[in-house]
Amino acid sequence: MAIKPNVMTLSGRLKGLLVCLFCLAACDRPVDEYFPLSPGHYWRYDMSFQTMDGTFDGIYAVENIAVQQQDGHTVYVRRLLDGSLNYLQITEEGILLTGREKTVDLKTIREPGAQYIFRFPLRVGAKWEEMTTSKLLIKTGPPQKTEFHIRARVAVDAVIESITDVVRVPAGTFEDCMRVSFKGKDFVNAGNYVGMTVVTVMGTDWYAPGVGLIKSIREETTTSKALDKGRLVMELESYH
Repeated sequence: MAIKPNVMTLSGRLKGLLVCLFCLAACDRPVDEYFPLSPGHYWRYDMSFQTMDGTFDGIYAVENIAVQQQDGHTVYVRRLLDGSLNYLQITEEGILLTGREKTVDLKTIREPGAQYIFRFPLRVGAKWEEMTTSKLLIKTGPPQKTEFHIRARVAVDAVIESITDVVRVPAGTFEDCMRVSFKGKDFVNAGNYVGMTVVTVMGTDWYAPGVGLIKSIREETTTSKALDKGRLVMELESYH
């Protein structure tokens, strides 16, 4: 007697398999994969800094130096090239920059943060809003080489656009990189030299699995011809 296949069972199994494959493809990526926080990690970047005064090349460095317990929370400490410290936490919502600490004129200054680096889940299409401060809108001019610098707080919308990018930087070629873009603008009073203007901040960051940030492009513009643009490019030169 021939046994007929159970069409409904086969169909159900096939449907279940397809659901499993979809879930694997769309699952959240572990945050530490793209933003290592354990002590001992060190990153060195080549940097190109363009303002209205010209283009300048330099280096930038970041090092994970410690894990602390503060008020019952695990806090990760990063040291930047200028010696300042960043304090970060992993919360249910994402990676949170809780504060910065720097030394000015032999005095230690602690600046509150409450700024998210990432918001969960880490998957294509995920969006969040963050605040940033313009840093590239600089021009030196008379009288007496006065520096004009627009420091505007701008809300930007960030989105994960890809987790499959291939990126080549001086440190090598990296696959399965996460690409995060951001853009925002605000109408601000930039002072007597510039006056009222629209400041736009936009850029793209790439993060490699197991490594972290490997490339960053940031552009800032205004609607004022007196101080209209700035650009920053960072590429990973080495890490360990």
